[in-house]
Amino acid sequence: MPTLLCYTKPGIGPVPQDRYPGHIAWNCDWEQSMHLAFSLDGRSFKPLRNDTGILFPLAAFDEGDPKGTTKTLSDPWIFRRRDGKWMVCAVRRNQNRRDSTHAGSIQLFVSHNLARWREVGFLKVTDLDIEVREPTAVWDADLQAYRITWRQGDQTLEGFTDDLSAIRQISPCSAPPRRARAEEIVLDQSGDLPDQERRILPGNLVQISEEELRILRMYTDEIRHVDTWLPDYRHPTGKPILTELLPKAVCRYSDGSTHEKRVCWNAAALAAVDPSLPGIHVIPGKLIPLNHAFPIPLNFGSHNPSDINDPAMYHGMSDPCVTLYRGKYYLSSSGNQQITLRCADRIEDVFSAEPVIIYRVPLAADEPMCGTWAAELHEIQGTLYMLTALCRGGDWTTVQAVVLRCAGEDPLAPGAWEAPSCCVLPDGGLISRRGISLDMTYFEDAGRHYVMWSNRLIYMENGEQVVEPAELDIATVDPARPWQLTSEPVCVSRPDYGWDRFETEVDEGPYLLRHGNELLVTISGSSTGMGDLYDVGLLRARSGADLLNPANWDKWPWPLLTKESVPGQYGPGHNNFVVDWETGDTVMVYHAISHEKGDGQTWRQPAIRRVHMAASGLPYLEMTPDRDVNPALRDVSLTLIIE
Repeated sequence: MPTLLCYTKPGIGPVPQDRYPGHIAWNCDWEQSMHLAFSLDGRSFKPLRNDTGILFPLAAFDEGDPKGTTKTLSDPWIFRRRDGKWMVCAVRRNQNRRDSTHAGSIQLFVSHNLARWREVGFLKVTDLDIEVREPTAVWDADLQAYRITWRQGDQTLEGFTDDLSAIRQISPCSAPPRRARAEEIVLDQSGDLPDQERRILPGNLVQISEEELRILRMYTDEIRHVDTWLPDYRHPTGKPILTELLPKAVCRYSDGSTHEKRVCWNAAALAAVDPSLPGIHVIPGKLIPLNHAFPIPLNFGSHNPSDINDPAMYHGMSDPCVTLYRGKYYLSSSGNQQITLRCADRIEDVFSAEPVIIYRVPLAADEPMCGTWAAELHEIQGTLYMLTALCRGGDWTTVQAVVLRCAGEDPLAPGAWEAPSCCVLPDGGLISRRGISLDMTYFEDAGRHYVMWSNRLIYMENGEQVVEPAELDIATVDPARPWQLTSEPVCVSRPDYGWDRFETEVDEGPYLLRHGNELLVTISGSSTGMGDLYDVGLLRARSGADLLNPANWDKWPWPLLTKESVPGQYGPGHNNFVVDWETGDTVMVYHAISHEKGDGQTWRQPAIRRVHMAASGLPYLEMTPDRDVNPALRDVSLTLIIE
């Protein structure tokens, strides 16, 4: 039977950032979560989720300042519950310190598939104001109770519980269940990782069934192309053979999912076929992977040097957004006083297109630079709008969401865009009366028009500035005036796990991907100042549901895209989705950081990747070209039957 290992990593403590003095990240927020690895021989283990955590304790918003307290865990122990569900007992901590609010307690989690976990409370094992360590739990069929052991100071104790709600019969324990040791585990960790990131702190080993492993891997393993199927193509005699009529290849992937892929057919072999004669022909071809280099080269244009009032904007691109509008692709992004668009017929050409200034934010003679943040284009009832945010005077605490309307037919024409309108509440006040609003996106569902954005309260209290976490809000809008909210904002997500509280407590950058009746909204989390730490999470809802009810939104508890996902791409995030009309593929446009530019700076750079819908129903955001099309399986052949 397969063996499952649960473990944590020690974390490398505080991580300073030279570019942003005063910014400190606690690596334990990320590493001190439960990781999983599996083995087929009981010794050599393959990490799941790229060796990143899949079980993060929820933050406590009833502790500390308004940001709440980030929680981590240590000493995880995985066990099967009496009813067959899986559970984890662990020690909840406050980063690298003990959690005094649950002294003497063990935290419990439950899962039905080993991939998604939820908290189910605490089991108090001692009234002493201490941190217990190394908890274990095993169901004892003879006693019809769980045997719990834990280390308390220099002794190990045991007790029993019928339903994991209260402990009884506490006594010294001389033979606790055995925890795994690091020297016994061979963990396959590829890539150029620092030694401290290779270290693991094992929990325990358990045996699972083949079916349980299959389901777990469906959610958490790397997805790769493993097979290709092509149907025979029957063609009527006497009709010309058109390549666009030939079938696409059906690629099968390691999780059981499939995807249709276009084929480049051998032109000479097709030309040799006489369609006037019945017969059977074998036509060779090659699968065409979607392969965009990272970073994508950018054209910054040849504007007057006086326009370049923020040189940092000309080293890379933050928050790229590619929109298909009336047969052409338009690229927008974060920028400075000048709001620009690039336009091309093909996605791969839009980044090298000449940037066109479509609107210049007016500034007073002595007013410092103004920034424009995360510009997105959306067509609403036939009219094109740009949703962005303005930062006045170079002060990030002034950022407010705005909407520009295109009054002309050509978005690149001079004077086509009206002045920005501030996004306002039903009563006319700014959507963030005390703080900032940014990263606004738009979508329509079931006849209702919605905007979703990142909202952050910033205010003065007792002479000190208070900065609360950045949360995601949603509201309905008037489609004829999409800056005008028609409902009060409702919070649907806030940074409540270690992965979206890493250095900065942030949820931002929402963007909708539709899949059948599901609304999948990717969100970006964690540090914005320390860009390597950025990552992508997911919100889900059903189409037709009341999206103003937070209960109808489901937040996936671990990130889908991280700095561990694809080698050489750090801090991936703030993405949008668009269809490549040449291939029919949905692609994700996003930014990430490359450390290979040689200038010593970590500028964000644009990137493109195909989005793959996994068998789990989750979007797989890590589809590299070699995973998408196995080089060994690129050659295919088609049986062409003329009849």
